Amino acid sequence: MGKKSAERNARLDTLRREQRRQERRRSFLIYGIGGLAALTLLAGIIVYALLDNRAKDQSRSVGYVTRASTAAAAAGCTGVVNDASHGNTHVAANQTVDYTVAPPSSGNHDSSPLPDAYRFYERIPNLRIERAVHNLEHGFVIGWYDAKLPDDQVTALRAAAESAGDRFIAVPWERGEFTENKHFVLTAWDRTQRCAVVSEAAIKEFVRTYANPSPAGAAWDSPTAPESGAAGGPLDLSPTITGSARQPTGTGSDSGTTAPTSTGTAAPADTPTPADTAAATR
Repeated sequence: MGKKSAERNARLDTLRREQRRQERRRSFLIYGIGGLAALTLLAGIIVYALLDNRAKDQSRSVGYVTRASTAAAAAGCTGVVNDASHGNTHVAANQTVDYTVAPPSSGNHDSSPLPDAYRFYERIPNLRIERAVHNLEHGFVIGWYDAKLPDDQVTALRAAAESAGDRFIAVPWERGEFTENKHFVLTAWDRTQRCAVVSEAAIKEFVRTYANPSPAGAAWDSPTAPESGAAGGPLDLSPTITGSARQPTGTGSDSGTTAPTSTGTAAPADTPTPADTAAATR
């Protein structure tokens, strides 16, 4: 082999080594950048999951307040509060539960829910609140109205109840008046939103969000409807009146207010009893 050939081969070997070095460098850069990007993405996913879980944990805790929507804020509603659970034991049909919060969003209750064939319940003496609380446990939303809610607002509530869906019931509260000058209150199981006026949009929004929640919510710090999706009670309101331990006396509820005398009419899916007809509307 001549001298020139040897020099040419040496240069070729040098070029090949340099080419291989550059290829290794490019591979390192490509795989290194790709690996770093993958690690960054993975870290981002982990951080997002941690923050998301933390936010969910907070939103499921007692006392957490979900900000009022635009429709709810326009109706003078507070945010939706996660309430502490107050039990869910069945009581006898003639036993009155002394609810510590007005209105209750959970608590011990009658074994028979109110019929869901009715959408709106008139102000009648001794309407059994304990039955309505059982509806909450079944995943219903209750729109409570006290004696201070103006008549035009009651009329608006009656109309809204007809279009709010089959998991909404409007029920009068006859054990005093609500706080904060908000005489209409929406509740789901362990969820409360107090409103200044009745808003059909706010009602429908609350129903969409809180009616029939996932059964998984029953294990949260602030539970949501442990019997979600269950039906209302039988189409019989006579226990609502005669089964109560407090009979009509003309002196009103235990709050000392005068008992209302309006009766209303009923339009259930099936034929009601005379007591039913005197007790509720759709």
